[in-house]
Amino acid sequence: MSRFSEKKMIITGGILLVLSVVVSGLQVAKVLPSYFILSILSFLCLIGGVFIGMMGIFTYVKKARDAYHSGDPYRKR
Repeated sequence: MSRFSEKKMIITGGILLVLSVVVSGLQVAKVLPSYFILSILSFLCLIGGVFIGMMGIFTYVKKARDAYHSGDPYRKR
């Protein structure tokens, strides 16, 4: 059993993706200085957001599919 629910993982992944895009955009617009470490952190947020978000989506789909195949498609998750 995962420590986080699938919805929390999807939301966390989305927040990390948005943070990555905002930081990169501010660097391009010269609002933030383009330090190497800031670029690396932005990239790590991007990779982490994709990974965590996809894990949440896969978990959600698996739970829905298991509920459907168990004969009770309207079971609460």
